[in-house]
Amino acid sequence: CFAYWCFPCFMCKTADDFGECMCLPMLDPGMCGGYSGCAGCVPGVSLAMRAAVRERHKIQGNIFNDLCCLYWCYPCVWCQMAREIKKWKQPLTIINTQAT
Repeated sequence: CFAYWCFPCFMCKTADDFGECMCLPMLDPGMCGGYSGCAGCVPGVSLAMRAAVRERHKIQGNIFNDLCCLYWCYPCVWCQMAREIKKWKQPLTIINTQAT
């Protein structure tokens, strides 16, 4: 819902959650074009961040697939990155039980 109503804000929050400068997505030339559904040029910041998310979380893929995804569905890539970052930020809970 947040991504739908204010996609640029969503991108900045996602970058911040990943540990990057929250202003980083504003440097992406695809930011405004991607929001309207037509990236038009190589979104370098998004491409680098997606590759970093894949690398950090050991997600399979390659730079060519990332580029294709960003070109054809820019907002979907950001939503996917946000989900992955959120999933990995959640603390791991271990419950020990003793047999009685």
